[in-house]
Amino acid sequence: MTDPLELFHALQQERGQELLVQLAQVSLHEHDVLPVLERYRGSYPPELLRAAIDLSLLRRRGNSKFTCAEAMFFTREGLEMASGEEVARHTARRFTGLPRVFDLCCGIGGDSLALAALVGELTAVERDPLTLAMAQANMRAYGVTDRVRFVQEDVTEFIAGAQPPSAIFIDPSRRQSASTRRVSRRPEDYSPALSWCLALTKAIPGVAIKVSRALDYEEALFGIPAEVGLISLRGACKEAMLWLGMLRSCARRATVLPEKVTLTDEGATSTSIGEVDGWLYEPDAAVIRAHLVQRLAGEFRLHRIDAEIAYLSGAVELHSPLLSGFRVREVIPWSLKRLNAALAAHGIGHLVIKKRGFPLTPEALLPRLKLSGSAHATLICTRLQGKPIVVVADAGCRI
Repeated sequence: MTDPLELFHALQQERGQELLVQLAQVSLHEHDVLPVLERYRGSYPPELLRAAIDLSLLRRRGNSKFTCAEAMFFTREGLEMASGEEVARHTARRFTGLPRVFDLCCGIGGDSLALAALVGELTAVERDPLTLAMAQANMRAYGVTDRVRFVQEDVTEFIAGAQPPSAIFIDPSRRQSASTRRVSRRPEDYSPALSWCLALTKAIPGVAIKVSRALDYEEALFGIPAEVGLISLRGACKEAMLWLGMLRSCARRATVLPEKVTLTDEGATSTSIGEVDGWLYEPDAAVIRAHLVQRLAGEFRLHRIDAEIAYLSGAVELHSPLLSGFRVREVIPWSLKRLNAALAAHGIGHLVIKKRGFPLTPEALLPRLKLSGSAHATLICTRLQGKPIVVVADAGCRI
């Protein structure tokens, strides 16, 4: 039994399910599976045992994305590329009420799960038979199988013969090849290529394309009007979307979850550059990726401290999920001697080091610092109008 699809079906049979239930109750770690292999080696076929262990490990990892992960099926790549529930639900809301939607390159079904609850008819299309079978099983885990039509076909061939839907969601593969886990930044390396995805707008009223967060959007869009949307979850940028046609609402948008706070390119911006004031602010990752730092500065009447650096500053304390605040204790022109003197004067013995545009990494700087005392602080190593500085600040938090 070497075929992955056969193993998948075997895991769904009685013995496979029995084994998965047992593995869910034992201590299992990716770096040490040998004790578990030895424990069950004589009771189950080796290939079934190995497949069950791999799936059990992926289910543990999947708990951070899916509430029903313990009943779901994953491949390593499928789990890595899948949107988690919170992000998928947010993205799917824009499709609410549409009568017919295609989820192309549906993968293991992370986005299909959210879309199925909101649209009239959902068709999930995936070329790989194992991945599509997993998507079907995952729909069953959430009880929405009857709301989805599944098609195993190359999406380019499927579209050629399909009646146009109201809208399309497409998540093209961004792996450089089947043999590597590296994500490509080149849009024409996507499968299907980004240019093909963009061309869907010629026949489809609304198209949403999931893309790399590192994509050069202006270069990739060839002048096509699109909304570039970046989504972060608990401070980490998780997803980048291109919204086209009737799904587009602005040019750029940053959304912070779970608070559901959004910033768009529409509104006042600030381009002023000044000194570090009483508070230093770091924009959320989605704001930075969406190139909305100047828009955020205008929203909160802040100024930048360097034309190339994302940090903002102001005199007052602000509260917003769109930024993290640090109360400034001291600003030091970069000098190791001055910095160590300041650390001693403040009695700082515990540090978090942040860096933007600074010549040293935190790993290189930390061994050179003389820490004493019990105070905690954040060192923000950056630039002020082109010159390296270190800001000694109270330990920061997302506010």
